[in-house]
Amino acid sequence: MPKCPKCGAEVATPTKQWTLAPKGRKPVTIGLFKCPNGH
Repeated sequence: MPKCPKCGAEVATPTKQWTLAPKGRKPVTIGLFKCPNGH
């Protein structure tokens, strides 16, 4: 589970998520997370 680098709060679900698939490579899922404490 990702943690906020400033306060250490754990974030359960991503705000936004997408798949990045470069040509000839395995697709990678990327997610943006927002700290529940406003950081």
